[in-house]
Amino acid sequence: MNAILSKAVAVAATTAAAAGAKRVAEIGWERATGNRPPTAVDVVNDRDLRDLVVWVAVVTVAVAVARTLAQKGADRLN
Repeated sequence: MNAILSKAVAVAATTAAAAGAKRVAEIGWERATGNRPPTAVDVVNDRDLRDLVVWVAVVTVAVAVARTLAQKGADRLN
């Protein structure tokens, strides 16, 4: 496969995987907690801060794993 096309496929795959992983994490958070994922604006006490830190960790791991798997899949096309 052409090098430029290969890179474009890899970028598209990793971007889609990251967006999908974030959405899956949002759905999982809502089902597990019954609330929407927290934002920095929502933090008014220690519990809110804890929820925000946990949310950031969950999304970071989900996106990193999804992007890694997508990149490996795109690399196999070469």
